Amino acid sequence: MKLNRKKIISVISWALLFIVLFLIGFFIARNSGDETKTIKRTQILLGTVVEIQVRDDDKKADDAISKAFEEMKRIDDLFTTFNDQSPVFKINNQIDTIIKVDTEIYNLIILCDSITKLSDGCFDVSLNNIIKVWGFDSDNFRVPAQYEIDSALMLSGWNNIKILAEDKIFKKKKIELNFGAIAKGYAVDKAIDVLRNSEIKEALVNAGGEISVIGNNWTVGIQYPRKINSIIKKIKLNENTIATSGDYEQYFEVDGIRYHHILDPKTGYPSTGLQSVTIINKSNTFADALATAVFVMGKEKGMKLIESLDDTEVMMIDSNGNIFYSSGFEKYLAN
Repeated sequence: MKLNRKKIISVISWALLFIVLFLIGFFIARNSGDETKTIKRTQILLGTVVEIQVRDDDKKADDAISKAFEEMKRIDDLFTTFNDQSPVFKINNQIDTIIKVDTEIYNLIILCDSITKLSDGCFDVSLNNIIKVWGFDSDNFRVPAQYEIDSALMLSGWNNIKILAEDKIFKKKKIELNFGAIAKGYAVDKAIDVLRNSEIKEALVNAGGEISVIGNNWTVGIQYPRKINSIIKKIKLNENTIATSGDYEQYFEVDGIRYHHILDPKTGYPSTGLQSVTIINKSNTFADALATAVFVMGKEKGMKLIESLDDTEVMMIDSNGNIFYSSGFEKYLAN
């Protein structure tokens, strides 16, 4: 098979980071006629470019942004699988099957468990072995042999994890966790909390497309999945959050076939049928995870799930570029 390296995109590559900064995931604009100064800063965290915007006086805004970035860095250090000093790395490499985990990680595992059950197993944070087989944990993307996928599936799956009392979990040996499908959303929520506690009244946090705002009349643009420099829809966010999962975020092509990082826990292969899923919800943590879950579930099952949830909306773009909305999504569309 001939590998088309020009099509390979890594979420940690500088080219992708540059695109994210300006357009990938979301283009951000503020509908406002006032003269309040906007302070903007960016950092590379969580494998992407994180941008924080605050509308306030310089010193107050700068201090609040610094604290928000510190909090997001803390979350990054907490959940990374690359640093051998991180709690998640240590969990993955524990010899024991009953493990005492950090309380914050334990609480997020409980949320992950509920979303896994809600999505009939389509959201799963125990897939790190499958992620590594495909090379999505690095720049070494490749199509693995079937036996490699089968072996990775044997060492993956939420049925191998049990939540116990007192911040403990049971984890079968060699099962590895990866919180990449929820950590960005969680970090965004935590950064927003810091900004609120700093008495910031207008702010926006964007972690590579996972976005939450303080205040009203913010407008964000959803990227066209097959046209990096194009916006397909604009969304109004009023004290709300939005998250998108797409097959354009991290992918490679072999023999004209696109292989992306959103893996089906049941098959070990990239999910098919959709190009992107955008979720609106008050919690960016929930929206981030749910976008991945719905992407794997597909249009029919995913839409049925969203329609069963309160205060949650979705926009899906299928493999043919057709757009589908949940019943309440269109009220968020901007002209």
